[in-house]
Amino acid sequence: MIEKHFVVRDVPGQCHGSTLCEIAGSFVVAWFQGDHEGAANSQIWLTTRADAGWAPPRVVSGDLSPCWNPVLHPQESGALRLFFKVGKTISAWRTFHTTSVDGGETWAVPHPLPPDTPGGRGPVRTPPLRLPSGRLLAGASTETWAATPRWDSFVDISDDDGWSWRRTDNILIDHGTFPGAGIIQPALWQASTGQVRLLARSTAGRLVFSCSDDDGETWSAGVLSNIPNNNSGISVCTLGDTVYLAHNPTSGDWASRAPLLISTSTDDGATWKPWISLEESRDRAGDEAYQPADSGVTTTGANEFSYPCLVRTRDGLAVTYTWQRRRIAFAHLAPSDRSNS
Repeated sequence: MIEKHFVVRDVPGQCHGSTLCEIAGSFVVAWFQGDHEGAANSQIWLTTRADAGWAPPRVVSGDLSPCWNPVLHPQESGALRLFFKVGKTISAWRTFHTTSVDGGETWAVPHPLPPDTPGGRGPVRTPPLRLPSGRLLAGASTETWAATPRWDSFVDISDDDGWSWRRTDNILIDHGTFPGAGIIQPALWQASTGQVRLLARSTAGRLVFSCSDDDGETWSAGVLSNIPNNNSGISVCTLGDTVYLAHNPTSGDWASRAPLLISTSTDDGATWKPWISLEESRDRAGDEAYQPADSGVTTTGANEFSYPCLVRTRDGLAVTYTWQRRRIAFAHLAPSDRSNS
């Protein structure tokens, strides 16, 4: 069965960009919240859940703002890392990080993540992939918003559990012919062959695929997949021999962020089929509007179910996502839901 409820509801302003992890038998969820995306009061909020339910949300980003796109990462030591972006504009983001040693109850003072370069380093939106060697691979990207915007994706590599990172070259796409700005926010998984694969958000109406045969050091040129993409975030994880993809199955640049679906693949991402619908369209399509800018996307959130974070848990899968910019939703998918029917 599916357990679905709200982590937080009807916030002042807007909330977006949630991240999720399970640690020590508890769930931890973080998101950014403020008057609107990119607002001066936009900070990272976090809550934890045990058997008694969700704790009251609190700010964990200190006095930093505007904040964006938190990512939670459980370390092998048992500590919990939180990465997030800070900056008045997306192109000038810098990544900060903080650590909790008590399952997310208390957090150290956030510090810049080296190398502290504009555009940010480390994971940009979804949790990093841990390879059997212990290496972390984080889907990362940069965005420039000049007269002709340009978006590029790369992979950041850490061999010390996320304390330091070194980046790959950008994943090659032909910006001369690629529709729109490009690709960002790649989501990664490891195929049964050991090859590492990714799908990236794109402005071309479909997700872009790339792969690596050397544990993430080098990546093939990006190619358009047959999976529709609305230029919104996705999330990928594996459970057994199945790959799970949380996404909006709509096509177009800044297209509708409804419905929200989980699709499955049993051939390492070669083909996909719908599995579970998390949200259907609730409002008229004409109510939707996204006005993108370097200072953030302006939207009412109407009919928006987006930015999923999908993770494997001790007894199945869990996902959080934006619910019309007013709430953060949580769904726990039990093992009995794992059929592909």
